[in-house]
Amino acid sequence: MINIISFLLLFTVGLNYYTVGDKLLRNLQNKFNEVKDLSAEFKQSTSGRAVVSGKFLFKKEDKLRIEFKNSILVSDGSTNWNYNQKENKVIISKNDDSNASPFSLQKVIFDYPKECMVSSEMDDGTEVLILTPNKESSIGYSLIKIWLNNENLIIRIILKDKADNQIQIDFSKYKVNQKIADSKFSFTPPEGSKVIDLR
Repeated sequence: MINIISFLLLFTVGLNYYTVGDKLLRNLQNKFNEVKDLSAEFKQSTSGRAVVSGKFLFKKEDKLRIEFKNSILVSDGSTNWNYNQKENKVIISKNDDSNASPFSLQKVIFDYPKECMVSSEMDDGTEVLILTPNKESSIGYSLIKIWLNNENLIIRIILKDKADNQIQIDFSKYKVNQKIADSKFSFTPPEGSKVIDLR
């Protein structure tokens, strides 16, 4: 009888151990495991100013293509190409943790939570996932908030840096698993463009 009571107590404690934040994170990670590629439209603002919009493409493992009105950022997971169409200039850099894009889903969904306290808060009736970096964390942000839709895809993310600047990105019009070609995630500088290689 004592063993049964002990088991029930342990089971109840186990159920309570997983907070709403843990559940939201688990749902997000499970969804992301099913995603091979995706595209979405986005709007980005910094501290409520300088709103820009564009199109975002992602493909595993951590391949990105971000299309703004006058620039394109492309990454194959190891090399970044940042092309400014107005200046006809391409900056090539190595993709590493020190210059990780806030669009890097792999880092936001899997890497950052390992260095964070996971919790949640309510926002107008919606549970929001909160990631608060530990003191010893190498993450360049002081707070990350993530809103999910009914399909467990990110519809809004807010990242605050240590100077209290805030980046907000809102995603819409998702298309998932379209078999996006790898060629979308590499970039050949246009003829006549100025190339700055920082690798």
